[in-house]
This record gives sequence, structure tokens and C-alpha cells, in this order.
Amino acid sequence: MSKLITVYGATGAQGSSVLRSLSFNITSPPPFRLRGITRNPSSPAAKTLASSIPNLGLVQADGWDKSSLIAAFKDSWAVFVNTNSDDPVFENAEEKRTEEDLGKGIVDAAVEAGVSVFVYSGMTSAHITTEGKVPVAAFDDKYAIGEYAKSTNAFKSTVIVSAGWYFENFLVQEMAPIFGGFPYIPAEDGTLVFRAPKWGGKEDVPFIAMRDDFGDIVHGVLLEPEKWDGGFVQGVSHICSLESMVEDFEKATGKRARFEEIPNWRDLEVYGVRALETVKLMFGFCQESGGRYYGVETENQTAAELKKKGAEACGKSGDGVALLTSEKVFKREFAGEGTGE
Repeated sequence: MSKLITVYGATGAQGSSVLRSLSFNITSPPPFRLRGITRNPSSPAAKTLASSIPNLGLVQADGWDKSSLIAAFKDSWAVFVNTNSDDPVFENAEEKRTEEDLGKGIVDAAVEAGVSVFVYSGMTSAHITTEGKVPVAAFDDKYAIGEYAKSTNAFKSTVIVSAGWYFENFLVQEMAPIFGGFPYIPAEDGTLVFRAPKWGGKEDVPFIAMRDDFGDIVHGVLLEPEKWDGGFVQGVSHICSLESMVEDFEKATGKRARFEEIPNWRDLEVYGVRALETVKLMFGFCQESGGRYYGVETENQTAAELKKKGAEACGKSGDGVALLTSEKVFKREFAGEGTGE
């Protein structure tokens, strides 16, 4: 009998990637049934998701409403959860609840619903890693949620999968001015400039192809959750410096580009946008931690193993089971070439 997997945050980049990968599983009989949780099943995003994934059951629930979550998690063998650090509710200066509060409530609901496998999109603790020098609320809250889920001892498997820097961020034209205009707005000399602080340490920036790789990585975890119980999986497609990333863009597109360092991470202009303030603090955290975005050395061998398992379960082979690189992404998105899948 197929097992029900429920995704909290179904219409988001992470949730939809997970659902798409799981829906492509070609095993017969189908091993999984899929359910997505959204606050508004009638929203354009929810309708688009439902139309793209056959037999997806969409249910309405609110993360702050425990009873609705328990109902949404009912009969689920596994859940994948991504809490939104940039939820508009946190923009309210009078709001006292935190992302940690939200996440712990979701964990409690999953426990009461009898879920066996809990996969959470978590983070390392910036406060612990930097000994309090550069705390980052989004990182620290997600870390606390993951630790809380493990501490319940209620799940047969609890796995933390942590996403790196989305390649897809480069497709958001509104983001370009924050980082010097790259890859859309040339400087006066015609060069596309990526301007940012250094990463720190060996400059190992963990990039993730959210649409192509992340869902397959989580899919791989869900094929063998007991193997990854208690683990922390780095969701990383490609590891390189920001300078190398820009060089890959030049190779892929033939367009002139360069990296320019912002010497002090505090000088990154974020225009008062809360989500971008987190990005600025991320640079500070990484510089203080010696580039250790995950609190330990960055690696993607684990992600490659999981990607292969998830992709093969979807019937992929060859390049289709390999993690994407920045050059492949830029060729596809900015030079009109496919990834070879």
C-alpha cells in the first residue's frame, strides 16, 4: 500500500520541488501518495501546483492553527516541512511570536497526528557557531525547530535537509540591483558586475538548484529515511567561490562579467527589507565562521548520492542523475541551452 507524504509549504520553492520529484517516481505500484498544505487552496500558486501534479491532494491549514494541522497531517507516513522566515506576519513590529514558535507548533501537530518520518528544512545555529558574535534569527530559529523535532523522540526518523544559496535567485530581476546589477543590468563599461562581501574561509559558497536538485535530494532521503535518521543533509548542488561563479557565467554566456568585493559586510545595502537583512547577516556569519555556512566543512557528496537515488526513482539516467553546476544553470537560463537531462 502506498504511503502518504504531506508537504507543509506546498506552493513554496522548496515544497513544490519536493512534490514534483516525488510525483515523478516511476516505481510500480506507486510507493507514495501526495498531499500539499496551503493556507489558500484557491490561490493562483495553489491552482498551478495542483494542475501540474496529478492526484495531488491539496488541503487548507494554517501553521498557527494546531487543529487544522493535525487534520492536514492525518494518516501521513511522512511530512516535509519548510517554515517561512519571511512570512508577512513577522513584519509586524508588535508580533511577539517567532518562527521557532511556529515550527514547534508544527512539530507538535505532527506528533499528535502520528507521523512516522519528519523531514525539516533546517539550519545550523549562527549563535552557537560564532559564539554569539553574529546571531541570525532565521538560522537560529530553524536550528531550534530541528533540535526540538529530534528531542521529541516521537518519530521513527527525523532528518534535517538544509538548502544552500538558490541559483534561482539569479532569475529574480528585482534582486539584481542589490548585488551590483548582475546578471541583468550592465555597469557603465558594459560589464555585468556581481558586488557582494566575501564569503569567508575557503570561499566555498553552497549553491543549490532548487527546482532541479533539491526535490530529488529530499526524495532520496524519503526512500531510506531510517538511514538518515538524526542526520543533517547539506542541500548543495555546486560549491564554488563567488568569483568562480561569475567566471562560470562568462563561460556559459560569452558576456563580460566580474566580481567586486564589498570590504565590510555591514555595508551591503538592503534598503530596510527584512529578508535582505538576513542575507547581510548571513555574510557576517559566514565570515565569522570561516565560510562554514553549515557550521562544518561544506560538502555535496551526500547530496550527490541522494540526488542520484531520487532521480533514478524518477526514471532519470546519465546527466539527469547528477547535480547541476553554475555553468550548466547559466547556459540553460541565459544562453538557451538545456542541462542534458
